[in-house]
Amino acid sequence: MNNTFYHLKTYRERSGIALQDMAEIIGIDIASLSKIEKGKRKPPLSIVLSYHFILSIPIEKLCKNKYAELLKENTLQAVALKDRLLEAMTGPNISDRIKNIDAIIDQLVSTESQYASK
Repeated sequence: MNNTFYHLKTYRERSGIALQDMAEIIGIDIASLSKIEKGKRKPPLSIVLSYHFILSIPIEKLCKNKYAELLKENTLQAVALKDRLLEAMTGPNISDRIKNIDAIIDQLVSTESQYASK
């Protein structure tokens, strides 16, 4: 099974919702949803969000393996961007951009900490 999105089928089955009902509510054909649930197809964001809304599953559980990886990657990229901007220190609004990036880094680090403590 593709572990990028964590056990969509298991969550659906635990809730008691039939595959055909979930497919109809989401607006996708049964065969396509079945392939997604079996990990044969990567789910589009609309499907992941639909499971989140319909089954009240936290996004970080639906995207269990990708969530931490993406947070770390975004944090590293934001820090690298800040370092490049600090080196250049030329151009309009650099100090404003650095302040905004600092706020983004703080948010990402905070989110990582919250996620790690779960």
